[in-house]
Amino acid sequence: LHHLKLAPIFYSWPDQLTSSTMVTIRPKPQPYNQRQADRRTSPSADGLSLGKATSLLATILPKALLTTALVAAGMGQILSAGAARAAAYNCVPRTSTGPGGFVNLKFTGPGAIGVGDTIACADKTWTVNSFNFAGNTGDIDFEWVEVGPPSGGYTDDLFTTDLHFTPSILGPSTGFFDYTLAIDPTSGFQFDTVQLDSSVGILLGSPGQTTVTKVVTGGPTLISIDGSPVGPIVFNTPSPITVRDTWTVAAEDTLTNVKDSFTQTSKVPGPLPLLGAAAAFGWSRRLRSRVKPVARGQA
Repeated sequence: LHHLKLAPIFYSWPDQLTSSTMVTIRPKPQPYNQRQADRRTSPSADGLSLGKATSLLATILPKALLTTALVAAGMGQILSAGAARAAAYNCVPRTSTGPGGFVNLKFTGPGAIGVGDTIACADKTWTVNSFNFAGNTGDIDFEWVEVGPPSGGYTDDLFTTDLHFTPSILGPSTGFFDYTLAIDPTSGFQFDTVQLDSSVGILLGSPGQTTVTKVVTGGPTLISIDGSPVGPIVFNTPSPITVRDTWTVAAEDTLTNVKDSFTQTSKVPGPLPLLGAAAAFGWSRRLRSRVKPVARGQA
């Protein structure tokens, strides 16, 4: 190391190191004659001693590492926030209210409902598309209600989406909940009926101002006024369906509950395609032409 020659340097260090702080280290200017004299008289005078170099590195590295750690922590928070994924839920058995199953999700808080969440009950799957609860709190029950004796097709059962607002929404207020409901494609069933109900409190005696509107893609539009039930309405629609419940609560009115109910039935055989029907008709004519001569010979 005694052969190592480094130019004399000076440096200054700021009180605090930030991401924008720039540290400059440069040779300290000396007269030419002085530099020559230093080289002749002291091998370490024109360089940074090993002790000073070690001290300098010990000062710089911890601060640099601290800055890197802070940046990494910030990136970790960003990645953690962006890494959120939709959750999947399965029904738990109903115990106190009879057979079937349900999933309960809160509007807010840990484990709250999120866009893309899926809920599986019996042969049904709900998928959450979008929602706006306008800052109101509450929860949603996705339910399979077994009405009659168990049956493989669940044709006598109800499948409900039940929103509870706690406390009740106080108008004026609007919001919506949008989801897709699908039947297992291997089950051979389609949707049969739909029903809408809501719980409304009218405080000012102005009826007809608070409404809940349900729009079913490929099906009917139902409107519950001041809490009146609507349905069941038969709509015989193949799976899946998209449903949007929108509520408009008048000033001083309250909305406590919005409930959708669905039933299903066996799929209705569709009409034969045009080419398929023509082929079947031609095959039937050929069959008749074969059968007729045999019938005459037997006669």
